[in-house]
Amino acid sequence: MSTITILENDIINYLKEELKEDLIEAYRQRERRIFVRVKPIAVRRAVQALKRRYQTLRFMTLSAVDNGLDMEYLYHLHIDGVVLTVRSIKPKEDNTLESIADIIPAANFIEREISDLFGIKLINHPQPEHGLILTRDWPDDKRPLRKPLEGALPPKARPVAEALISSSCVAPISAFIQKKREEAGLPKSASFAFTDERALNEFHSIIRDTGLSEKVGFDWEKKRLRYK
Repeated sequence: MSTITILENDIINYLKEELKEDLIEAYRQRERRIFVRVKPIAVRRAVQALKRRYQTLRFMTLSAVDNGLDMEYLYHLHIDGVVLTVRSIKPKEDNTLESIADIIPAANFIEREISDLFGIKLINHPQPEHGLILTRDWPDDKRPLRKPLEGALPPKARPVAEALISSSCVAPISAFIQKKREEAGLPKSASFAFTDERALNEFHSIIRDTGLSEKVGFDWEKKRLRYK
């Protein structure tokens, strides 16, 4: 086993031990390239742990990507020839980013740049105010790289998706169809998951497991899409 492979395995196993359930995934994409995804609350802890263990840790840059519904943050780090990307995803309703500038001072300016361009509020940053790239009076709702809060579905499909995910039914059965079903010796309406709590729970589990609700931006608590 090569020295690089040993280091790659050590990084992955170390983060698993340190972050536990806050580590969502960690894998070696190719030689000298590691990707890990962590919960947003664990980003600082991950950086602190890596700095504590690897004295040669070097911060490369921080990338921000507006995915419409969520903001994706990618922290690119270098450890003895291995490039490690720590990835976290936050819903855009939470328009904040906790700074790591106190841990790694080199992150100071890129965090401020992201704050300016995306309108992100920096938490615990030594200079949290806007003004690195844009003027300080630049309107918050006119950030150059920030997209509207929107998902993958066109407007006409959104009510259908909300009804389907929340109740498993997209439209009621008309009186005419009910009559025709009765004439055919069938129940007035077909069986739907929403008529049976156990079946509906199973249906919702499938929706969650396949990632459909996450992809279209469904809010389970409010039973509707996160955008209109």
